[in-house]
Amino acid sequence: MSQERPDADAEGPKPDTKDRARVKVGRAILLLTVVAIAVAYAGISGRRHDGEKLKQWTDDQAIPTVALVSPQEGGRAREVVLPGNVEAFETASIHGQVSGYVSEWRKDIGAKVHQGDVLAVIDTPELDQRIAVAQGELAKAKANLALAKVTADRWNSLRSSAAVSQQAVDEKDGDAHAKAAEVDAAQSNIDRLKALKAFANIVAPFDGVVTARDLDIGSLVKADSNDGAALFSVADIHQMRIYVPVPESYAAQLKDGMKATLDLPEYPDRKFEATISTTSHAIDQKSRTLLVELIADNKDGALSPGAFARVHFEIPPDPNAMMLPAGALLFRDNVLGVATVGLDNRITLKKVRIARDLGTQVEITGGMSQDERIVANPPDSIADGEEVRVMEAAGDKTPGPSASAEGPGDHPKSVDDVAQTGRDHGE
Repeated sequence: MSQERPDADAEGPKPDTKDRARVKVGRAILLLTVVAIAVAYAGISGRRHDGEKLKQWTDDQAIPTVALVSPQEGGRAREVVLPGNVEAFETASIHGQVSGYVSEWRKDIGAKVHQGDVLAVIDTPELDQRIAVAQGELAKAKANLALAKVTADRWNSLRSSAAVSQQAVDEKDGDAHAKAAEVDAAQSNIDRLKALKAFANIVAPFDGVVTARDLDIGSLVKADSNDGAALFSVADIHQMRIYVPVPESYAAQLKDGMKATLDLPEYPDRKFEATISTTSHAIDQKSRTLLVELIADNKDGALSPGAFARVHFEIPPDPNAMMLPAGALLFRDNVLGVATVGLDNRITLKKVRIARDLGTQVEITGGMSQDERIVANPPDSIADGEEVRVMEAAGDKTPGPSASAEGPGDHPKSVDDVAQTGRDHGE
């Protein structure tokens, strides 16, 4: 009996030992199951979280980020330079009023003359002969008048004696009156011819300078030849008139009394002052310009008639004008506008009008105010009512609502980063 017990112990473990082994195996399996469930839950939860972050990042990227500019007050005078023609204050083209030959000329071009100075003398033999004939006709008319008066007096004395009829007396009185009228007519004819004779001396009509002479001694001068070349031209240059065709866009801004400066090619280092005297008050239909007349003093005679000048006008500033970078302008369907950002970060398109183009900057009008937030470089695809993200002045982007809930390091930088994060959680 004592020899059989060791054999029984060698056949296998005791029953309580097997139970403990089964319990350990069950616990291991349960632990592995729990771990597997936890890992699966963590992977699914991570993928869901990364998907939400990817969706939020995609939505954020769909909102464009824009930089803003504020319109600046214009308030600066602008200079407009236009071509102008310099003309004399007064110009006279002198033609011959009597026929004859030039016997002498006394003033040449460039000569300063005063009103009434004789410029040339014309010999008028034909006119002199007509005056002599007219004087003979006057003497004859006066003799006939004297005889008619004597005859009328005699017949009037005979009428009281009834030697002549009243009809005959009236006829003699009428003849005397007719002869008196012939004397008056002859005298008027002489006066007319003497008035023409006065034009034999060509004189200056006003103080000025001789700018042209088109005659010489012996030259034939014909009366009533105003269609031909003038014998002399005299210009009053104590002041000069400057005529400038101004484009219609500036017509309303140029007023009488405004100052301007002149540049002339012959005086590159000198400026001439001028003042707007008047305008034509009419737009030329061919050139669409307004003719403006300026007056400039010319005491030293530096300005010459017919000269070309560059006229500098100072246009007063427009109090309603604002300055903007040229890149802020937006063209849509041939309409010029800007994109403004409201307090809700949504776009509002507004129409504007360019008052002046300065290259990198433009002066606009159209009801803009300085507190407007204008997109600096709006894309062509920007639309009215579109939501945008405003870039700060330093260049950083203003975080959106979703980004503010997470730390800067938690926000994914790209789609590839989000995908890689999901793969890491899956592993």
